[in-house]
Amino acid sequence: MTQSHSRRDFLRYAGGAAALAALGGPLLSACRSTTAAPAGSTAVPAITAAGATPTLQPSLTGSVTGGSALKEFDLTTAVTPIDLGTGEFQAWTYNGLPVGPEIRVTEGDRVRITLTNNLPDPTTVHWHGIPVPNAMDGVPKMTQPAVQPGESFVYEFNAFPAGSYWYHPHVAHQLDRGLIGAFIIEPKSNPGDYDREYTLVLEDWATVDGGGPAAVNRMVNRDMAGMMGGMGGMMGGMMGGGAANDPNAPLVEPVYDAYTINGQVAEIAAPLTAKQGDKLKLRFINGSSGTIYDVRLAGHTLTITHTDGRPVEPFTVDVLRIAMGERYDVEVTADNPGRWRLYALADSADDYVNLGLLQYDDALASRDSGDSVPQNIRWNDLTQMTGAPEERYPASNSTDDRVVFDQTLSGGHGSPLWSINGQIWPDTDAIVVAQDQPVQFNYRNQSMMPHPMHLHGHFFEVGQNGVRKDTVIVPSHGLVSVRFVANNPGGWMHHCHNIYHAEAGMMNVVQVG
Repeated sequence: MTQSHSRRDFLRYAGGAAALAALGGPLLSACRSTTAAPAGSTAVPAITAAGATPTLQPSLTGSVTGGSALKEFDLTTAVTPIDLGTGEFQAWTYNGLPVGPEIRVTEGDRVRITLTNNLPDPTTVHWHGIPVPNAMDGVPKMTQPAVQPGESFVYEFNAFPAGSYWYHPHVAHQLDRGLIGAFIIEPKSNPGDYDREYTLVLEDWATVDGGGPAAVNRMVNRDMAGMMGGMGGMMGGMMGGGAANDPNAPLVEPVYDAYTINGQVAEIAAPLTAKQGDKLKLRFINGSSGTIYDVRLAGHTLTITHTDGRPVEPFTVDVLRIAMGERYDVEVTADNPGRWRLYALADSADDYVNLGLLQYDDALASRDSGDSVPQNIRWNDLTQMTGAPEERYPASNSTDDRVVFDQTLSGGHGSPLWSINGQIWPDTDAIVVAQDQPVQFNYRNQSMMPHPMHLHGHFFEVGQNGVRKDTVIVPSHGLVSVRFVANNPGGWMHHCHNIYHAEAGMMNVVQVG
C-alpha cells in the first residue's frame, strides 16, 4: 500500500527535524524571480523545448566481435557563455550546451566516448549508475589519471543494463559549474508502449561566472538549512560569516538562484505536450549538486516504473521526492486536459517553485489550470515499494555469509566538515571485501541534514522487497540499511552525492577483490 500523509503534515514535517527523519527532506525553497535574456546576448541559448535534450549522435557506428554495435561519441568540455533565461554567465559545458547532450544507446551496444578537455583544469567523466569496468569509472588518481587541459581520454564499455543514467565529472566541485548530461540505455526488447517520452534533467544553479564554486552567498547556518530546507540555507547564506569566510575551510553549499529542467528556467521553457489519452514516459534525473526536490505534476498522478534505472512494480504517487544523483522513470496518463504546472513543493502550503508546464495539444487553456493537492499525499516511500524480478542479478538478501559495515554519517553543527565513522576523506579506512561477497551497509545519520549516499560500480537493495538502487536518501537522524553483492572488482568510491558534503569529507572507498 502506498504510504500517505496529510498535506499539512507533509509540509510541516518536511520543514522540521521530526519529518526529515520520516521523509528525508530538506525541500526546495523558492528561488528569485527570473527574467528573459537581454537583447543582444551572445550566450549559447538554452535547450529549446523542455524534455527535448539534444541527442548526441555517434560519429561512427560499426560492430565488434560477437555482433554487438559499436557506437563512438565525442564530448568536449569548455568554458562557455550560456543563458538559462536569467541572464548570461560563464559556465563549464559539454559540447557548449547548458546541459550536456543526451547519449542514447541500446542495451548491449559497445560504447566508445572520447573526452577532449578544453577547460582550464583537469577533469574526468563518471558514468553515474552504470556498472562499468573499474578503469572506466572516471575517478582521478584512483581509476584513471585526470585528463589535463588540451588532452583527451577514451572511455569504452558495454552499455548494460537498460535504464536512465547520467554523466558528470568527479573532480572537486566541477559538477556545480554545469557539467552534467543524461545517458539513456534502451532495452533490447519490450521498450514500453508510450506515446511520448521526455528526459527531464533537474539542476540547481548559482548563476555567476564559474557557477557554484564561485558563488559569494553560501549556506552558513547549515543546521537550520537541514531543519528548514533551502530557505534556512538561503537566510544563513545571506547573513554571511562563519566557516564560509574561512579561506582554508571546505566550501559549503551556495545559495542557488535558479532551478532548471534541461537548462531552462520555467519562465522561458517550452512546455511538455500531450493530447488526451496519451501515455507519457518521464525520465527524471536529478543532476543537482545540493537540492532535493519534491516534484508534483498538477492535476495528475505519477506512476513509478523504475528507480535508478532498475524496474519496480508500478507505484503511484502524488509527489516524487528525488535527491541528488537519483533517477525515477514514471508514467503519466494524459486524462485531464489543461495547462498544468510541473513544480516543486517548498516551505509552506502556498509556496512552490515552477519547473515547467504540461500543455495538452487539444486544450484551450492559456493560463495555469491550478492544482488541488490531495489531502493525503502519496509519496515514494521505498519501504512500500517492490522491485521487479531481475534474474540476471544475484539476490543479495538470500545468503547467510553477509558482512555488515556500520556507516555513521555526521557533520554540520557549525563545522564545514562531514564524515563517515568520524573519518574525513582522504584520511578514511577502505572497506575491503572479497569478490562476490554479500555486503550490508547500515547507515546511521547523526546530522541535521539528509545525505543521498551513492556507491559506484554496483546496485544495492533497499528494504526487504527487492528495490534496487545506486543512490539512497539517508534522512536526518535516520537509519537505512542496504545490501549488495560485491561482484565488480576494483576500488569504488562511496560518498554523499551532495558534492559539498563529499568534498568536505563524506567519502570512502569500497575495495572489491
